[in-house]
Amino acid sequence: MKKGAKFGLLGLLAGAAGMGSLAAAGNYFYELAMVPKRHDSAADIDPSDGIYQGRLWLAGLKNRRDVSVTSVDGLRLHASLIRCADPNCHRWAVCIHGYADSSESMGVYARHYLEQGWNVLLPDLRGHGASQGDYVGYGWDDRLDLVAWVSRLIHQDPKAHLVLHGVSMGAAAALMTTGGPLPANVKAVVSDCAYTSALAIMRHVLEQNGNGKGPAGPALSALRSTAKRRARFDLKNADTLIRMTVSSSDSRRFKTPTLFIHGVNDDFVPASMMADLYEAAKCPKEFLWMPRAGHARSVVTDPALYWETVDDFLQRALEGGLA
Repeated sequence: MKKGAKFGLLGLLAGAAGMGSLAAAGNYFYELAMVPKRHDSAADIDPSDGIYQGRLWLAGLKNRRDVSVTSVDGLRLHASLIRCADPNCHRWAVCIHGYADSSESMGVYARHYLEQGWNVLLPDLRGHGASQGDYVGYGWDDRLDLVAWVSRLIHQDPKAHLVLHGVSMGAAAALMTTGGPLPANVKAVVSDCAYTSALAIMRHVLEQNGNGKGPAGPALSALRSTAKRRARFDLKNADTLIRMTVSSSDSRRFKTPTLFIHGVNDDFVPASMMADLYEAAKCPKEFLWMPRAGHARSVVTDPALYWETVDDFLQRALEGGLA
């Protein structure tokens, strides 16, 4: 999930002030928060920025190929698959992007994994990139889509060892995925700046940026009601923290070793959310606070610290040292 997108919620209360009904307000919020948005290249920070450079690198990659799966509700989902130079490699990194973006934003992550001898899968979440879908799942529906991708990779490579590496909404989706039964092939999760729930982060954004226009509760209530009607989707389900807490009572679930990462200067997803998620996790777990890093910027704020921590964690996870 991108800070620049802010779910399209900044200023929503001001916009709703002139509306005559909750239904109208709900539709307004829905269009801004739930209808998928395409990445705006004009919002890229700097042509020399590492994430931007990752986009360019991925776009020019010769051995990238398009693959697809069908979701449980019949959507055609797209991903880019990139094999490393070693034909006998069975390590797979599934890199999962955030809100209002696409798999292209994960180029900087894919490049590192390829250089380290991993194969890479870069899914476009439903409603994003080249994947079908007319509403944002905020990780809830996406968790089943990730299971479909995991199943595809294992069918293709039964010896596959997989890591799910997500950023923001992609991290929440990865955590929700591990909150259900998963094949033992999934060896680790890297959760970079995940939120505790869709409603919690929306409430935070509204309260921080509502400019005193009113409480967030009515806005979220209107949005939730409209989402139920238009998408048959309850935003309350997209709750990473509850998913982890409930599933932790089941020994089959949420046992995947997980590395939690969060930027100390993240002014979009509060750092306290990472602390809450870490505390709730009953799996083998570690965390990394990234000094000076803002939202979804850890990987380019201090790449050496970021990748030294990730690589060491994954190596131990693959060797069974975190069980």
